[in-house]
Amino acid sequence: MKSCIGFVGLLASGSCGSHISSRTRADTTTRTLCKSYPHHSAISIRGGGGESSSSTQLNLSATATMASLFAGSVAGSLGVGVAYPFDTLSTKAQVSSGNAEGTEGKQINFVQNIRTIWINEGIQGFFEGVFVTMIGQAAIKSIQFAVNEITLLYLETNASIQSNVLKMAIAGTLAGLLSSFVVSPIELVKIRMQAQNKSTPKENEESPKLYSNDFECAKYLIKHEGWRALFCHGLGITIIREIPSFAFYFVAYGILARSSLAAVLGNHAAPLIFGAAAGWAMWIPTYPADIVKTLVQVQDSK
Repeated sequence: MKSCIGFVGLLASGSCGSHISSRTRADTTTRTLCKSYPHHSAISIRGGGGESSSSTQLNLSATATMASLFAGSVAGSLGVGVAYPFDTLSTKAQVSSGNAEGTEGKQINFVQNIRTIWINEGIQGFFEGVFVTMIGQAAIKSIQFAVNEITLLYLETNASIQSNVLKMAIAGTLAGLLSSFVVSPIELVKIRMQAQNKSTPKENEESPKLYSNDFECAKYLIKHEGWRALFCHGLGITIIREIPSFAFYFVAYGILARSSLAAVLGNHAAPLIFGAAAGWAMWIPTYPADIVKTLVQVQDSK
């Protein structure tokens, strides 16, 4: 979610760290962050081969997956709520041109963007669509972290791939792909809410359709564009954005967490810094796709 993902990365890094650590060394079920990522060679918990080892592996995997579901959902929801005004500014900047006084035909800058929202919509304007997005992100992050965890487990036990980076990339790719089917409808409603222009229309200018809340927006969208539009309008570009985004995210976090820098930063600072860095790694190369996605979804599908 644009600027939100950096903050989500900070909150969710604990969860992300726990999935990758279970692949790289023997650890307790608590799997303390950063301690689990030594830069030297590590012993896999998949060794041993006996019934006891399989039972331990299953228990650790189930615990890790449940932790991923819970931590991912909480992190996604809280991250969106805190950083949402920045996401609104990003969406407004992507779709607006000439909406601010004295900027006709030009892209408004950051300060003009804030001023326009404040004058026309007040503080509420920075949080249009936040409710459905917080609910949606709780589900989205749960899916992404759980799929990542389950895929890594499968690759560890059933695939002959030796490269940890390749395993993390595959897991991140699948997490991004599957979550796209939830991301697309949630962000469609979010973008329609954020892109509303509540300024007073000019003379002879038709008043735009305004939504009082997220559910009214979704209801209007379904009625006038159909269920197919809700789930499929912009789905293709969402998949194009999400697949590389989360491949970059999980690989970046995994590499950093296993580096010697983890020991230097310590258990508390490392997840914060690595989560932010992973957020940058996922958004810098995919931001152009995010702009295209916003411009596609802000338009009616018909």
